[in-house]
Amino acid sequence: MSGHASNGQAALPAAAAGAHFSVGATGGDGPTIKIVSGTPKVGHSASPSALLGARAVAKLFKGIHQRGLVLGRPKAPVMLIEYIDLQCPLCQEFETRDLAPLVKKYVRPGKLKITMQPWSILDYGGGDDSLRGQKATIAAARQNKAFNFAEVLFDNQGVEGTGWMNDAMISKIAASVDRLRPYKLAKDANGRATRRVIKSITHWAKTHPTQMTGTPTLYLVRGRGRPKYYGTGVPRLAKLEAAINALLK
Repeated sequence: MSGHASNGQAALPAAAAGAHFSVGATGGDGPTIKIVSGTPKVGHSASPSALLGARAVAKLFKGIHQRGLVLGRPKAPVMLIEYIDLQCPLCQEFETRDLAPLVKKYVRPGKLKITMQPWSILDYGGGDDSLRGQKATIAAARQNKAFNFAEVLFDNQGVEGTGWMNDAMISKIAASVDRLRPYKLAKDANGRATRRVIKSITHWAKTHPTQMTGTPTLYLVRGRGRPKYYGTGVPRLAKLEAAINALLK
C-alpha cells in the first residue's frame, strides 16, 4: 500500500481516510520515545556529532521568534498553517526546498508566521515512524524548538515505513538542535500535553475530510480571519508566494 498520490501529495491510506491512523508498535522502537544513553543533556548544532544540516538550520531560524508550534512575529499579518507528516517524503521536499525561501522573504521581515501541525497518517502496515515523529516534534515545541527539530529531521529523513525514526535517530536529532534538552523532550513526548495536541490535530482532520486528504496540507489566514484552504500536495513556490502577497495587500 502506497501513501503517495499522483498529484504530489502523501495520501491517506484508503482504510484510514479522514482519520488519525496508527496501528501499533511493530516497527522501530514502538510508540514510547526514549533517549539513548550517552546523549548530551543539551543539544548543540556545531558539535562534531551533529547531524547533516544542523548548522544551516540553526542559522536559518536564529533570531526569529518561535513559541510552541508557531514561527514568526506573533502579530504578523498573514499566517501559513502546514499539516505535515514527519516521515512523508513530499513534506520533506516542501520543507527542505521551500521553507528557507519563505522564512527569509516573509517570516524574518515579520510579514508571515507559520504554524506547524504535525500529523500522523503514514503508519500503516505496522509502523510507527509518523507517530514518533509527531510526538517528538510536538515535544520540541514545548522548548520552542519545533521548527529546528523538524528541519534537522527532514534533512536526515529515512525511508518511509522502515522504522528509521527509532530512539537513536530521535536522540541524534535532539542533540543537533541548539539548547534543546533531549531528555525533557522524551518525557514531554510521552506526556499528557502531547496527547492533547495530537487529539486537537486529529479532530481538525476528521472534521475537514474533503481538505485533509494527505500531506502536506496548507491553509492561509489573514489577520484574525478563518483559515482558508490553500491546497494539498507540494505547492509551486511562486504560486504560494503570490497567494501570500495577495493577502499582504
